[in-house]
Amino acid sequence: MRKITILLFFSFLLYGCKATDEEIQPDSEKKGTHSKSEVATDSNENSNGFYDYHSDTLHIQIQPVIKPKLKYWVSTIKVNKASQVKSEFAGGSFSSKTEETSEIAKNSKAVFAVNGGGIQYKSRSTVIRNGKVYRSGFAPLEVRKNGTLFIGDGRRTTDDMLEQGVLHTFDFGPELLINGKVPSFKNQDWFTTVRAPRTAIGQRKPYEYIIITVDGRSSESSGMTFAELVKVFQSKGVKWAYNLDGGGSTTLYYLDNILNHPSDGEERPISDILYFTE
Repeated sequence: MRKITILLFFSFLLYGCKATDEEIQPDSEKKGTHSKSEVATDSNENSNGFYDYHSDTLHIQIQPVIKPKLKYWVSTIKVNKASQVKSEFAGGSFSSKTEETSEIAKNSKAVFAVNGGGIQYKSRSTVIRNGKVYRSGFAPLEVRKNGTLFIGDGRRTTDDMLEQGVLHTFDFGPELLINGKVPSFKNQDWFTTVRAPRTAIGQRKPYEYIIITVDGRSSESSGMTFAELVKVFQSKGVKWAYNLDGGGSTTLYYLDNILNHPSDGEERPISDILYFTE
């Protein structure tokens, strides 16, 4: 039977997520409103905004981090099998249609979801979702059936990906960590100086995924640079990390609620999501 555990502050500390002067989980915070999904209530969070979901097959921990002019969430998701890592298109089919993240997630019965790769912006990229090929070209990020992430280069073909067990592909970028190494463009100005809302996925071991969702473009949170995003992933022991669609598309969905504050003031309609389920 599915269980949602509401942790008190001291149990939160047992998970090793202690608040510091730089990482603050406040007892209360201003909650925004969004067009279709209500922001979470205290019914499934502790007094510090920390969420924990635990069932026989799925474990999700969502830790908010507050710093001066910055707010982001570190979500750790552990699954029993890779088929619990899913993707869905707006309207349920590969097309130019867009819908809000929460709408796609609810229709998919997602427990946790974020905006995906923005296939409407990448007309020449490979699109493989749930093992099915919708378009051939190239996509760096591969979510594989063996519970791992892989980031390849432009020489990889669709056949290469399928032969090595690809489940989903995503093409937005940039790459953040490739087997523990920061890409060669790590010192470029666009990588180190531009702050914006971000959505990114990483992995430190098979069947365990870390997703970082960053608010931005507001007085409360200016966003992160890619270099800052890399540092957060490295602090979590992540070896592979990739940036998904961000900006106004950045949306963090959990159990029928939107936890972050999309920079458009409401959810932006998007083409696809990445989500987790039982």
